[in-house]
Amino acid sequence: MNWDKARNYTIFFLIVFNIIIFIFGFQARIGKRMTNDQRQDIVNILRQNGIAVKCELPRTRPSVGQLMLRRFDFDYLKLQKIFINDQSSIKRIDAEDKVTISNGTETLTVEGNHIEYKNTAMTAADKAQAQKQARAIVKDIHDYFGSFYMYSADENDEQYNFRFTEKVSGLKVYNNIISVTVYKKGGLRLGLSYLQTGENYGDKLTAIPCDEALFSAMPYILEYEGTDKELNITNVEMCYYLHRIPSDEGIAIPCYRITVNWDKIYYINAYTGDLVN
Repeated sequence: MNWDKARNYTIFFLIVFNIIIFIFGFQARIGKRMTNDQRQDIVNILRQNGIAVKCELPRTRPSVGQLMLRRFDFDYLKLQKIFINDQSSIKRIDAEDKVTISNGTETLTVEGNHIEYKNTAMTAADKAQAQKQARAIVKDIHDYFGSFYMYSADENDEQYNFRFTEKVSGLKVYNNIISVTVYKKGGLRLGLSYLQTGENYGDKLTAIPCDEALFSAMPYILEYEGTDKELNITNVEMCYYLHRIPSDEGIAIPCYRITVNWDKIYYINAYTGDLVN
């Protein structure tokens, strides 16, 4: 047997096989991308119905699974050490599913899966100082809750607002949100909603394309926002979201998060196209 010739044939067939696999993989990836024509079609349909697209749209539709979220048993003493700077003269009030800890200028309230912290002793701040204060207080809670990432910042005449969220597998978990408000005349407020993230649930499924999600959202946007004002889609992204807060544990579904006029949010199930919220 000519071993050199057999080896050459084997190498040749392996090369051809890998080329075939690459072609099929490339076609599959192309099939998961929204084309320019698809984007233009949905933009035109929305425009004809009085909705303008003022943002970039996700081009790919990944294969994603669902995510387990569980209620978290807060350690009140640990939270007190994390949030309360002055540990003297602390008063604690326990009520059903609600605990309030205060020292006069700082107040920490824990209710259900929500935490609120207020500090009226914080000095006045400009924008750079406010963002530094917001990042510092979020950094203090990372060891307890995990890492949060800033995803938006804005301001008005009275305050600076910063929002942070947790990420799992590259997707934001919009049940886990930290909002920090720093008041220009002094004072700070933090709000935290938190559910403990667990393992993935079920098989990974390919999400519907973005244009299909927008088409599904269109009648809901028109119904709830009305047609008597300017409607703009200002952000679209894939995320995890669980509509009903569980008493024990629940399943967060991959969703398209569609923002209208910067503050109205529509979550569209990335598997079925149904409205979630």
